[in-house]
Amino acid sequence: FEGRASYAAHVTVEDVRAIRLARGCDGKSTNDVGPRLQKIAGWIAPFFDLKDTPNVAVGERRLFVAEGTEPVRMMIQKCHAEPAFESTGDGSCCEEMPPPPRLVSILVKPAPFFQDPVNLLREMEGRNLVSLEDPVASPAFNVIVANEDAISEIVGFKSARGALACGLVPAYHNNAHDCLFRGLLGHKSDAAAGSKKRRLLALDNVSNTSNLGSILRTAAAFGIHAVILSDGCCDAWYRQSVRVSMGHVLTVPIFRVADLRLDVSSSGGNSEDLSDLPRVLRWLRGHGIKCLASVVDADECGCSNLPVDPPLAALENFEGTKVESWCLVLGNEGQGISSEVIQACDERIRIGMSNGVDSFSLPVAAGILLHGMCSSSDRVE
Repeated sequence: FEGRASYAAHVTVEDVRAIRLARGCDGKSTNDVGPRLQKIAGWIAPFFDLKDTPNVAVGERRLFVAEGTEPVRMMIQKCHAEPAFESTGDGSCCEEMPPPPRLVSILVKPAPFFQDPVNLLREMEGRNLVSLEDPVASPAFNVIVANEDAISEIVGFKSARGALACGLVPAYHNNAHDCLFRGLLGHKSDAAAGSKKRRLLALDNVSNTSNLGSILRTAAAFGIHAVILSDGCCDAWYRQSVRVSMGHVLTVPIFRVADLRLDVSSSGGNSEDLSDLPRVLRWLRGHGIKCLASVVDADECGCSNLPVDPPLAALENFEGTKVESWCLVLGNEGQGISSEVIQACDERIRIGMSNGVDSFSLPVAAGILLHGMCSSSDRVE
């Protein structure tokens, strides 16, 4: 790393232990180490004690950590070229969906960084993020190379991961509604409304981060255009979700209901109440998206004091070619979809199962439903 000390460093387990001692009880670096370790301490801080630390906030932005060489490669391929903390943008153009991540730092073993078959350094060169010929040219993030013992000392547990990366959680900058309305639904004008076929997925109170990560990976595999999370869903950017998604949390636009609570200037200035998932689903239906609630059995329905339940259809009878655009709704691992959400949908849909089997795991159900619905629909380009 000669000539590249401004953005890259090799770190030993002794370096990490010295930094830990200097951090003290408050977890903040002191002046008890030299300038080199003070700088490195800041670079590796987001990776410290990952099991005990939720996503770190930096001002109004949150950090997330991706684990594994392929998720890190995906971050390198998709990352924004500008420094993470120097450009915030206003998210108004919505041209890139989802917004590209901004890399903060990469923590990597020597072999996957320098050598084939992984060779993350070559990936960075191919993206013109670094140049071996020009040591002055530096990427907008830091690179820390360390062996397995040093990485384990940093993260707080035995880690065999070849690489980890820290980045800023992509944000729509108070413009999520406009990005969904214009960028995904294709409503750039009233005349263009309904001109695009869209496949969406909505999740109601999914609380297991591993399940969420698996569903996001499945959604990416079937070309789902956006995933909408109710406020009761867990954090898609929690490290377990990011890891299980194999980095595909970066490839599918994710909207939380809370992010959609905005005045809809793009639709004539009319204020729309998108304060919960049922209202969001009714809003989607109003814009030509057919909403289907996945249920376990034919008796699963809304409360008796609510209107007539939506009609029930078996997955094998889903006529995808007759549905321009749709949104599949999946529910909580234990309780399924709430009655209010079911009532907000056009139809209920279920997977036929043999006697004696009452349900699938949530990720398996998601895969079966999405495969069946996409297979019976025109393929999305």
